[in-house]
Amino acid sequence: MLRGMNEERRGWRPTRNQKIVGVLVLLLVWTVAANRWTDKGCQLGQSYRLVVTHGAPERYEGCVEEGRDRVEYTDDYYG
Repeated sequence: MLRGMNEERRGWRPTRNQKIVGVLVLLLVWTVAANRWTDKGCQLGQSYRLVVTHGAPERYEGCVEEGRDRVEYTDDYYG
């Protein structure tokens, strides 16, 4: 009887497959948002970081070249 009471208190927990699917969906959403940054001139690695720090890009956000092989974030993007 004590064993059943502990199981009721724990509540619902996701299965291993549900966790895997959740992580895959999260990665897919993150990749789609990062792709929106690459469409605005950002490099791929930089795009993933920008998703974490800024979310999806607004119309006025993007990246511009700041010299040779250097691309920087700007909130004054006209692309």
